Amino acid sequence: MTMKIFTAGWSLQRPDHNYFKHFLRLNKNKVSIDGIVYPKKIPEDIEGIPVLGFDVAQNLVAPDDTVLDISSTPELKVELKAFFEGKGAKLLSVADFLDRLITEDQQDALRLPFAGIAASDIRKLKSAPPPSLFDQHFVDAESYEVASKLDTIFRNAEWNRMVEFDRDDTPGHVLFNVLLDLNARGLVKHLHVLDTPRVFLDAILKLRLHAPAASFTVSVSDAAFADLGGRAEFYRRSLADCLVPVDGSEASAGQAIQLAGSAETLVAAGARKPLQSAICFMPRSIMDTIAIRNAFGDRQYRVLLRQPDTTVENLLAAVLTPALFGN
Repeated sequence: MTMKIFTAGWSLQRPDHNYFKHFLRLNKNKVSIDGIVYPKKIPEDIEGIPVLGFDVAQNLVAPDDTVLDISSTPELKVELKAFFEGKGAKLLSVADFLDRLITEDQQDALRLPFAGIAASDIRKLKSAPPPSLFDQHFVDAESYEVASKLDTIFRNAEWNRMVEFDRDDTPGHVLFNVLLDLNARGLVKHLHVLDTPRVFLDAILKLRLHAPAASFTVSVSDAAFADLGGRAEFYRRSLADCLVPVDGSEASAGQAIQLAGSAETLVAAGARKPLQSAICFMPRSIMDTIAIRNAFGDRQYRVLLRQPDTTVENLLAAVLTPALFGN
C-alpha cells in the first residue's frame, strides 16, 4: 500500500491522537506521512517528518494526494484549507482516512493499535446494528452509554474519542465499584478467581473492608494461586474465613461469579458447558461484547459495562445469567 500523504498542520502531540500515532508507527512500511504543510516553514521537521512551507508544498502537492486535516487552530485551518483547495486537493479527517484504509484492507495487512483486533473485525462491526437503548441485555443506562460510545469509536474509526474516558480512574477501583454494586443488588454469593489474581483479590479484600456485612465465599484456581508466587500466603490468610476449595459446592453453584482477565477465557469455557455469570476484562473492547453475545446465542443474560480509562483493553464487564439475577 503506497500513497503520498501530507498533513495540513500538526496537532498529533495531543493525547487524543495517541492511537493514530501508534497506528503510524506500527505501519511505517505501509503508511507514511511525506510532509507537514504550514504557511511558513519554521522547524526543519516534526518527529522526523519534514515541514513544508507553502512555497515548497506548491510544487509537491498534487490533486490526487491525500491531505489529512490536523490543524490546531481555526485560523490556521482556514488558511490551510484555502491553500489545498487552490491545489485541487481535498482535506480529509483522520477518522475518514482510517475508515478508508480499514475498508480497503481486505487481507488484514494493517496492524491496528488494539491487540487482537483486525480490519475485518471492524468491518463486521460496521455491518451489524449499533447498540440499542432498548436492548434488554444492559443492566443499566451507563452500560448502554459505554457500549454505544465504544461502538461509535470503532465503527467510525474515531479513535481520538477514547480521550472522553479520561476520568482519572483505575481498573482496580472500577472493578471494586462493580463488586460493590453487585453486592448491593444481593448478587455476590460466591466468587471464583480463574486468573489475573492480584487485581481481583485486591478488589475482593477492599469489598470486605467496605461492606463488612457482606456474606460470600471465594475460591481461587490452582493456576491463579501459582501466579501469585510469594504473595499467595498473604491472600490465603486474608481470606481464610471465606476461602473454600475450588471443587466445593459453592464454586459449582449457579450463583457463582467467575473472575477472569479476558472474555476469551469465558467464551472458551462456554464451548464446553453453559456459560456462567462472570466479571472479566474485555481486551478486544466492543469486539469482546459481540463474542459474549454470540456465545450466549438465544439464551438470556445481562451485562454491566464500565470503561475505567482511555486504555481500550481495560473495558470491564459483569456478565450475569438468569441463575444469578433471576427474572
